[in-house]
Amino acid sequence: MTDNRLQGLRILVVEDNALLAMTVDSILRSAGADVAGPVGTLSEAERLAAGEALSGAILDVKLHTEEVWPVARILVDRGVPFVFCSGHFDPGSLPGEWSDYPILTKPTRARQIVEGVARVVYK
Repeated sequence: MTDNRLQGLRILVVEDNALLAMTVDSILRSAGADVAGPVGTLSEAERLAAGEALSGAILDVKLHTEEVWPVARILVDRGVPFVFCSGHFDPGSLPGEWSDYPILTKPTRARQIVEGVARVVYK
């Protein structure tokens, strides 16, 4: 059975690990999403977050040495829901302004990615 609950949605993928980015891209496309990106730099992520018509996003917390907070702020200002994703970040230590946002912990399974994105997009 195909999971197509993200059918017709445009989801921004921000991930600096190329293999993980390709995996998330494939998972989201398999669930019917149209993927913006994936992008692995803060500047590219900011550009897409500000300029693309988006239904939602999945944001790696750390892009090389930079944190993704500027991208998250752009998405909040635009009313685009998102979920954080990180393998090196304690969810309890998110800065205050982000403490209510969901975070997926790497490694994540395909089902967790689709459910996490669907949960924020269809909230």
